[in-house]
Amino acid sequence: MATLTASESIQAWLGQVKERTEIRALNGEVLGTFEPRRESEEQIYERVKTLFDPTEIERRMVTEKDQGYAFEQVMEHLRSLEAKQ
Repeated sequence: MATLTASESIQAWLGQVKERTEIRALNGEVLGTFEPRRESEEQIYERVKTLFDPTEIERRMVTEKDQGYAFEQVMEHLRSLEAKQ
């Protein structure tokens, strides 16, 4: 496989691509495709960890204990809504 080195501006442009994408010239001619590198499982876990605050989770576990509904209660409610239609 051949290799091209992308300038910073091309890197920024391609950085916006989230899935396999066809790249075309201004006249519509297909130049090729670009597929961004996928994150490793470790990178995904590290990114997701930043979305959760362990302190907030602990607080909610204490203050919201025994609140909410069991899975089967939710399913029963959804089935009752379907029956009304």
